[in-house]
Amino acid sequence: MWECVRLLIERLPSGHTQQEYLKKEFHRYEAGWQGEKRLHAKMAEFHWPEPYEILWDIGLRLGDWKVQIDGLLVTPRCLIIISSKNISGKIHFDAVTTEFYRFNNEGEKMVMDDPLVQLAKHTRFLELWLKKRKVKHPPIDGVVVFTPRHCEFIAKPVNKHICKTYQVVEKIYEILESMEPAADSPKPSKIRKAIEANIYPYERPPLCEYYRIEPRDLMTGVKCVECRKIAVERLYKIWRCTVCGHRDPLAHKLTLQEYFNLISHEIDNKEFRRFSGVTSIYAASRMLTESNLTKTGANKNRKYQIQS
Repeated sequence: MWECVRLLIERLPSGHTQQEYLKKEFHRYEAGWQGEKRLHAKMAEFHWPEPYEILWDIGLRLGDWKVQIDGLLVTPRCLIIISSKNISGKIHFDAVTTEFYRFNNEGEKMVMDDPLVQLAKHTRFLELWLKKRKVKHPPIDGVVVFTPRHCEFIAKPVNKHICKTYQVVEKIYEILESMEPAADSPKPSKIRKAIEANIYPYERPPLCEYYRIEPRDLMTGVKCVECRKIAVERLYKIWRCTVCGHRDPLAHKLTLQEYFNLISHEIDNKEFRRFSGVTSIYAASRMLTESNLTKTGANKNRKYQIQS
């Protein structure tokens, strides 16, 4: 997500009203991505004598109910949902009001959705999902992991599994050691295969739609893959950057990817020419045809989408 936000920032004029907000969004998403990397690296220290499987970034659905589970540890003793949270500052779980809030470095209070509520929903979802598919499984538990380097727990419930990244392996050992393996529990690999066979990819709307930005506000033209400047010109079947001089025969493919991420999940010849700056309808048609896209319609009504 953070890479897509960067693409949007690079396509907006410097004075655009959304620039500052999007820069904050970019840093927030980047910090979340870095936190998940640290979590994955820490879990490399997890070694358990019994069979287990670890799955990351799982998208599942039950009808219209869709969830994205950050991580799932599958063992014969239990399934443990790992919920990653990029929330820094002074963290408060209020036992009296059941509110969840944090204070940032400037001392500003922000009330937020309680991550324990989301964890409970994911637990209930997974129970129903496995039951619907008649997949036998041990009990389901979960842990909320706060991934920022700078966060401090001021108040948190003592009977819930909440920790920081550096504590997560010991917290998971603690959960596992509190349970006994079920005699009839299926092999973790069987549960993993059942989940992987039904992964539902997360469908994010184009970012202009998500952030309510007018697509025509975006700067057009092909972007250089080296210096990321929108200053590339076409020189007989090859693109050349007028800023750094980099040459690339496939630079238009990055521009197509940007269009799908930022504006729409489908494009036609006319719109591709407008967005890329390609003037020839025939050259544009050739580029689209050679870009391994799914085609619908014919002639003037032909549309192109990323292959699913």
